[in-house]
Amino acid sequence: MLILPAASAVPPRAAAPEAFEALTLAFLSHSKAVPEALAAVLAADAQHVRGWAAKAMFTVMLARSELLPVAISAAASARAALSACGGDAVDVGYVRAAEALSSGDWLAAVDALEAILDVAPEDSLAAKLSHALRFMLGDREGMRLSIDRVISRVGLGHRHAGFLLGCKAFALEEAGHFKEAEFIGRSAVDREPTDAWGMHAVSHVHEMSGRPEDGVCWIEARSPAIGGFNNFRFHLFWHLALFHIDLGNLEQALDLYDRNIRAEHTDDFRDIANAASFLQRLEIAGRPVGDRWEELADLCERRIADRSLVFADLHYVMALAGAGRQAGAEGLAMSLARDAARSPAQTALGGRVGGAAAEAIIDYRAGRHADAARKLLGVRGQLQAIGGSNAQRDIFEQIMLDAAVRAGLPEARPLLHRRLRLRCGRNAFAAQRLDQPATFFAPAGRDAL
Repeated sequence: MLILPAASAVPPRAAAPEAFEALTLAFLSHSKAVPEALAAVLAADAQHVRGWAAKAMFTVMLARSELLPVAISAAASARAALSACGGDAVDVGYVRAAEALSSGDWLAAVDALEAILDVAPEDSLAAKLSHALRFMLGDREGMRLSIDRVISRVGLGHRHAGFLLGCKAFALEEAGHFKEAEFIGRSAVDREPTDAWGMHAVSHVHEMSGRPEDGVCWIEARSPAIGGFNNFRFHLFWHLALFHIDLGNLEQALDLYDRNIRAEHTDDFRDIANAASFLQRLEIAGRPVGDRWEELADLCERRIADRSLVFADLHYVMALAGAGRQAGAEGLAMSLARDAARSPAQTALGGRVGGAAAEAIIDYRAGRHADAARKLLGVRGQLQAIGGSNAQRDIFEQIMLDAAVRAGLPEARPLLHRRLRLRCGRNAFAAQRLDQPATFFAPAGRDAL
């Protein structure tokens, strides 16, 4: 988990610009050094407007309810520093973004960051923050438009061009432009070998286009750089483990889980999402996971009240259901369904879709396969609203399809064919189920596509 430091004391302010550049680089590269870099900014200038605003936004993005007062306080410190020392339009924009995000208005925070980029497109921290918030909100079109606008204005001679290209590659992958995404992602990593997001974009291309062998080679060749990343390194190892599942190397995948994905038993929602979705995938592939659900469920029981992100909530439900903690899973699912619009960090649509998906997870675990499949079929075209990536949301597609096959629903076969086609005919999950005798499926009905 990323622990954000309190401000340290005192001058000299002359060091602040260099310290802020170091913070920007650390954030762009998903470095372990982000906390120390932020502390250095505030040590160099205790009234650094952008430093306090960054602390507020970084804290909110951890999606931990107990840290919200820290974020609100940091945003207030940013406002106080602006009032005391003055600032330009960029400083004003940072304060507005920090205040909006701390109050739960993520869309207003994105707008404030985009306003910064209107006047200072070279501000790579604002560009990356906008990209990250849009990603968490499931706004793939906004990701693409925002980063294209920045790159068109600053050009490829910009000192952070490699990182910006990594963002562009990921936005293209999420939009389904795999060839262009891979080319640009590889270019990004060539420019910046520490560009975790560019590595991530290319890994997504391998996942979504049915190329697990290429994915394994890509990540393993970059393992030295991955070791310097913050907990994002666990996510890259998660991708590596998914490739091994698709290749049928289930024991190797499980070993990666124990040694890398859960190398640290954190309760960061991103780490929980990696772990829960991996265990669910492995069980769907036919490999029991022992008591590994228990460790996750213990942590998730303490995070149920967060209600900061629907994406996180769904993975808490998955872990709780996996461990047989029915009451906790059902309580969180009911809360999602009842309070769809409760959290301003998500749209009402995201809450409604999340409620249906949470109920489907519980139904699937209980063996109510037809109910699980139909609930997910009902929201299948809207799952983007819960946030996360195509590859992360694919666990809901797998649950839906496995449940549909088990229930003998007529939608199963055409959807499996579609999955196989989109992955260029290479997907073990779909191929194995399509190898079932035709009588395993219900008689072909209306095309579900």
